[in-house]
Amino acid sequence: MQIEHSIVLITGASSGIGLSLTKQFLQKGAIVCAFSRRGVPEDVTDQFPNTLMDYIGDIGKVQDVKACMDAIGKRFGSLSIVIANAGMAHFENLAEMKDEIAEEMVSTNLLGVFYTVKYAFQLLSNVTGPKTIVGIHSIAATTVFNGASVYSATKAGTLAMMRSFREEARSHGISVIDVLPGATRTPIWSKDMLNDRGNDMMDPDTIAKIIISALEQGRTDEDSITHIDEIVIRPWIGNL
Repeated sequence: MQIEHSIVLITGASSGIGLSLTKQFLQKGAIVCAFSRRGVPEDVTDQFPNTLMDYIGDIGKVQDVKACMDAIGKRFGSLSIVIANAGMAHFENLAEMKDEIAEEMVSTNLLGVFYTVKYAFQLLSNVTGPKTIVGIHSIAATTVFNGASVYSATKAGTLAMMRSFREEARSHGISVIDVLPGATRTPIWSKDMLNDRGNDMMDPDTIAKIIISALEQGRTDEDSITHIDEIVIRPWIGNL
């Protein structure tokens, strides 16, 4: 599908993969609606004052998500691409994890994707051409890691939800791409982990390039049939 002039919503756009995607979509001529708790860094907003719309909110709060979608609807009337990227991680054994941290992960990682997809659905349906939702999950959705039980549960939940939604969305002309990245150098990790293993982790800019390439190659004018359902991306050395 075409990226230039597309209207794109990216959640979790203030850092990591979300920020890399925001920059690369803007560089390719897209209009980006960025949603995050902290906002996109000022140097990016200054560079793209006319094509970047920065929305502040909590993806785990339905009222914030609905307010963002309402604002997009009033300004643009539609969305072509939705990147459900926002998430949080806390790695700890299940029996030792505080209830409020587990609840926040479920709210952000699982319900946040649900709210994003549900309330972006009508904006996507307003587009007559190709439209796509990208769910950015984690390799932890399908792989067992010690100390990641609750985090893995949220990511396995979003993956199952989006796999089912893919079938529901076909009749509306909406494509769904699921992305399962392995360890990537983002603020989701502790400083100690980044210092110890950061050189073994993937670059978020590279992950963003792969995602955009998948979008560009799917449902083109030359081939409207071929589609990429899922992408697994891991460090060459394997799981950390």
